Amino acid sequence: MRRFFILAALVFVSAIPSLAAGKLISNGGEVELWSSDKKGDKPAATGGASEVFVELKHKGSMVQVRNKQGETYWAEASKLSAYTEKNGQSMDLGSGKIDGYLDNPQAVYIIQEDNNGLGGISLERGFVDAIQGNMDRETTEYRNGENN
Repeated sequence: MRRFFILAALVFVSAIPSLAAGKLISNGGEVELWSSDKKGDKPAATGGASEVFVELKHKGSMVQVRNKQGETYWAEASKLSAYTEKNGQSMDLGSGKIDGYLDNPQAVYIIQEDNNGLGGISLERGFVDAIQGNMDRETTEYRNGENN
């Protein structure tokens, strides 16, 4: 049992540095990524302006980073800044209206948080009889008094 606790403590202590690793993002524009901390003639890769990197270590004016593919590179520290993830932001649109469309038609649910007393809808009858067959636009507009 004692060995288990010692092993668990070692695993926990070894995981702390990876949890504390900072995230970095470009200050603006693409970031040149090098294979070593000494810049060569041509960068090994380039990181996009919105790509987020994990900071591994510093050496002089260079910082070692890991991209989302897991590749490790070196970049100039002056071209990167700390990235803070923002979750749960909301925006008050007031009486604004949003028009748009979905590329993938699917069910969309909009639930108001302040109205938890919403109940379900129970359909008592079928609507097949109410569906009209082929419709002529002009006849329907004439019947409804539109576009006269």
